[in-house]
Amino acid sequence: MALPVVVQPDVELWATTWLREALAGRVEPYAVDVYVSNTVPTQRRDRMVVVRRDGGLRTDMLREVARLSVRTWGKTDQEASDLARLVGALLWSAPTGDPVVRVTQPAGNTPVADPSGQPLRYQTFEVTTRGQQV
Repeated sequence: MALPVVVQPDVELWATTWLREALAGRVEPYAVDVYVSNTVPTQRRDRMVVVRRDGGLRTDMLREVARLSVRTWGKTDQEASDLARLVGALLWSAPTGDPVVRVTQPAGNTPVADPSGQPLRYQTFEVTTRGQQV
């Protein structure tokens, strides 16, 4: 007897879509006109959030824990920090059960040097997702 085929969601696509939509409705000055993607654009922006999947673990037939790194740039150190804190709060608010079941944050809002000199913050998340049988 064959086991069911369960496909996990594209967690980078989910996270970038979730953040793009959530940030679009924000009124804080540091959350206006934020570029959200899984890559840094050729033309750098003043405010950017880049999400990258860094592996993860399939815990059982239905669930997976994806590791995400989230880099956040701003025009100033304070703006980068504020935007990173908001991004973290938005990801924490994400579990709806479809497809995200749980979010944890192993590494918080940390300043890191960027070769461009633009203020950058780095944080990591583990996102537990529920796959769909196909």
